[in-house]
Amino acid sequence: MMILRKHYRFPATISAGCLALLVNEKNTNIMVYGREEDGTFVNDKKAFHAWVECDGWLIDFMAPIMGNALREDGSDWDVPRYMLQKRLEHRMATIGDIKHVGEFFIEHDYALTESLIDGQGVQFVDLMNVCLAWFCRPPKPLKAMAMGDSHGAPKNLEMRAPSIDGVW
Repeated sequence: MMILRKHYRFPATISAGCLALLVNEKNTNIMVYGREEDGTFVNDKKAFHAWVECDGWLIDFMAPIMGNALREDGSDWDVPRYMLQKRLEHRMATIGDIKHVGEFFIEHDYALTESLIDGQGVQFVDLMNVCLAWFCRPPKPLKAMAMGDSHGAPKNLEMRAPSIDGVW
């Protein structure tokens, strides 16, 4: 989000809450970030998703590795490495309205978002500043950069973006 703001001057904001996305229409597999409680999905600090909103768009930078996250949680769903960038006006009114691959539902939790941002430590700010300093607009190559702390020698940073096979 900060790269969009600082390097591109886009009015990007972070949002957190519940996000649902149909990832397999044949099996009706809907990926939901949140947890089910009494028949509805809720979110809190232990069950939520975060995304970026910018000029009426939802941008989810984690979407290409959703399948990895599911596998870590024990799921056997085959989720492709797709990017998620959609107009917010195309969101479904409820999770139950989701019928086709790529349809999504989001529910903002502004209090959770503020709490998550306010709860970040100095390490988060340091990492954000490193990312802002390291970034340069394509096609320029990233400059060499290392990061460390008082507990050891600095380590060289490597950029390894996941491959993206399509779009939700």
